[in-house]
Amino acid sequence: MDESKSYNVNFFKPSTPFLKENIRAIVIGLVIWGVATYGFQILLRIMETPTPEASYVSYQQVAPKLTQGSATTDDLVVAANTYLHLLGKGAATLKNEALRNAFTSTVYALLSDAEKKTLLTVAGQVASDKSANVDFINTALGITDNKAMMAVVPYALTTITPDKMAVTDASLAPLMEKYFIHNQSVLTDTIVFGFPFHYLYTALFLLVLFVLICLIYCQVIDRLMKKYGMESSYE
Repeated sequence: MDESKSYNVNFFKPSTPFLKENIRAIVIGLVIWGVATYGFQILLRIMETPTPEASYVSYQQVAPKLTQGSATTDDLVVAANTYLHLLGKGAATLKNEALRNAFTSTVYALLSDAEKKTLLTVAGQVASDKSANVDFINTALGITDNKAMMAVVPYALTTITPDKMAVTDASLAPLMEKYFIHNQSVLTDTIVFGFPFHYLYTALFLLVLFVLICLIYCQVIDRLMKKYGMESSYE
């Protein structure tokens, strides 16, 4: 009786020398890729340190005065700019009514009586017309040279009434910690070719490494096929 041949291939139980060396090459490639990818992420977590943004540090210095009602005009400018900075972080913060109310109230508090009336009018207008003139607010906040900050102002305002004005709100503390405190280290702060090192590493180095691993694997397989005489006759 003719013996039947088995063509089953088990990755975990290679049955031939060729398969054993092939699997060894695959495992080595996967290990290198895994260490380079996940090892770097683990290193980031080990080295990271919570670091607050400068605007948050400045706000922390004036926050007690805002609560006590003893804030000066300069303190109010710092607070308003911090709120505006936070509002500019994204759509989620722009939807926070307590934050928008704090910003509008703070701007109101630092304006002259004539400008306060204008603010109340403009705050109602921007709900439907973002092109309303807010130059007086930009001037009061000292951001006339900052186009990014000025662009946020119409979206940051909200309609307010005297009984609802509040230059600060307890609910803003966790929001500020979330958006103003970042985990940083030498791996994130080092700039290479104009990019933070961790961006360059994950976006470019790992891609190049993956391509190199694939190319080296092709060379290894080519040598193994020659070694075990597995090349086609026409190659």
